[in-house]
Amino acid sequence: MAAALIALMVQAASGSTQSSIDEQTVLFGRYLEALRRLLGIPGASAVIVKDERVVWEGGLGQQDVENHVAAAVDTPYPIASLTKTFTSVLLLRCVERATLDLDEPIRRYTTAIPEPAATVRHVFTHLSAGVPGAEFHYDGDRYAALTAVVEACWGAPFRVVLAREILDRLGMQDSVPGHDLENAEPGVAGLFDPPALARYQRTLTRIAQPYATDSRGRTAKSSFPPRGISAAAGLVSTARDLAIYDRALTEHVLLRAETQELAWTPARTTLGQPVPYGLGWFVQSIDGERVVWHYGLWGGAFSSLLVKVPSRRITLILVANSDGLSAAFPLAAGDVRVSPFAAAFLRIVR
Repeated sequence: MAAALIALMVQAASGSTQSSIDEQTVLFGRYLEALRRLLGIPGASAVIVKDERVVWEGGLGQQDVENHVAAAVDTPYPIASLTKTFTSVLLLRCVERATLDLDEPIRRYTTAIPEPAATVRHVFTHLSAGVPGAEFHYDGDRYAALTAVVEACWGAPFRVVLAREILDRLGMQDSVPGHDLENAEPGVAGLFDPPALARYQRTLTRIAQPYATDSRGRTAKSSFPPRGISAAAGLVSTARDLAIYDRALTEHVLLRAETQELAWTPARTTLGQPVPYGLGWFVQSIDGERVVWHYGLWGGAFSSLLVKVPSRRITLILVANSDGLSAAFPLAAGDVRVSPFAAAFLRIVR
């Protein structure tokens, strides 16, 4: 059924070669709602950014089913592994300042990675397992070891650096560096001044509720995932705030253009074979165009997807309060087209 729906979307979008990008994205938004219903996602928020301008945004379904609260573009969600792209910015800022060498052993920072030959770059590009550099294996737990690297090169706790260097700098007012700040332990609460902590706690009162959908399409309220934060996951954000972040990437506010290019270049194994991951981003070529993207997944709770076509200066951002954006699709293998959301978006915008 999903394949048939996508085929209809593509046919409709291809029917008018003269249609503007605004018309195409409005069309995509209409079908996005159909996909949401088809996959049993209770609530989702979406933004499409084109040429640093939001050309379409919307809240779909409900962020809180029991209380009939509609999803909105400023609904906060745990974005899971989209956090990895923020870690990429922080680490590459260290590279720019010459305070980090990606090819030094990661054991200088942490004992979390057992392979003695593994470097920071190996963990950064998911090439650290087994014989470092030999094989790509996407592993969020290993990526979390980069938390210690960020903290060492910045000299501050990960969540503090994330807030100061990205969230506050960009004015991402509805983003929170860890769901645990809702009822923070004194040691964690003390990392932020009272006004910032109060703002985080106000934001978290609006957080989307998590849901699980079974094989029959029945939805039930679920439990929140782990509420802490690491280099791998834990940031709470909104579709609208992620659009601000996306524009900053495009405009090179956070990283120099040449540094961002490194992040969006596929890594290679020791035998020289390219892998579908750069420095904190999935990277692939689709019909001759580079697509950079990442997904997030908290099983039975939340999911997210960010798909960016740099040459066309267009980005899709999706966040949802179930795992429906990601769980059913083998995205970890590195082909974003297995996602019906991404496939439809890429066909429409080309």
